[in-house]
Amino acid sequence: MSGHSRAASRRAPLALALLALLFAQVAEARWYQVEVVVFRQPPGIATGGEQWLAPDELPDYGRAVRLVRDLPSLDDEPAPGGSAVAPGPVAFEPLPGRERRLAGVARRVDGGGYELLLAAGWRQPGFGVARPKYVYLSDRDDAPAALPAALPDAAPEAVLPAPRIQGTVAIKVARLLHVELDFLYDHEGVPVRLHETRKLKLREIHYFDHPLFGVVVQVSPYVLPTAPETAEVGADEPEDTAPAGGTAP
Repeated sequence: MSGHSRAASRRAPLALALLALLFAQVAEARWYQVEVVVFRQPPGIATGGEQWLAPDELPDYGRAVRLVRDLPSLDDEPAPGGSAVAPGPVAFEPLPGRERRLAGVARRVDGGGYELLLAAGWRQPGFGVARPKYVYLSDRDDAPAALPAALPDAAPEAVLPAPRIQGTVAIKVARLLHVELDFLYDHEGVPVRLHETRKLKLREIHYFDHPLFGVVVQVSPYVLPTAPETAEVGADEPEDTAPAGGTAP
């Protein structure tokens, strides 16, 4: 066997090992903690008596994911293979206030002349850019995704009571991280829409502004309990190259 052939044969196992490692990294989805705080601006500060018109079209919330509530008890389910496994998070399960990074922001908003409309947090894997999961949020947990019938030519039977604030939040993870918001605020019976997609930096607090209401968003990496400590930063972690976002009120 020639020297070239022997060198190639020695490189083959290394190449296979590197490929296996690469595929393992791709298959292991990264998780993120997403938090949202929505508040109403103080009356009269920025509106100036402006009359708000209903948007030409309303968002479709029908296919959005709702946060998981009332999970069944699995205490009597045996662990796989009889071994003890660290409990992992449930995707799209609401986080209690003590686990939210923006809990302090929500408290400051609620006591700082603003009106807190919504505060939510959850954990989820990244689903890429092509098929992101749109998470539906509302100030009424028991309400279906109901749109206000304030558009022209709305049928009388379509008139449904709508939440005061409702909308969707989606994270799109690739080389960079983007967040898409699509919220409707019921302003004296007229739906006012805030629809924006923005490039964000991980762990930073970002502020989406509207004269009537504001939205604060933070997305942070989350390491699964069963993942090794060295998995905190992976090849699919979005780069922190976006410009700094706004600050919370």
